[in-house]
Amino acid sequence: MSRRIVRLTATLGAAAVLGVTGAALAGAASAAPVPAAAPASAAGQHFIAFYPDKASCQVGGEYYLRHGYSGYICQLAPMRGWALYVED
Repeated sequence: MSRRIVRLTATLGAAAVLGVTGAALAGAASAAPVPAAAPASAAGQHFIAFYPDKASCQVGGEYYLRHGYSGYICQLAPMRGWALYVED
């Protein structure tokens, strides 16, 4: 149980850092078109993290685009927030 809490804390901390840093750096880049919804089980997609709002999810997606991934999808997950999936 404590290992799960540590992972959750680390994920939330990384999301907060990406959100603050990305919001300062992204500017208009966060307005990039993102497909509305995609199945989570699609081939070539990897779940990254949950974000509290869509803007934070898009900033996280832009981060992964800059680091070599071909695309990203922000999908609303009820009761969890916005799920970020990256595409190979």
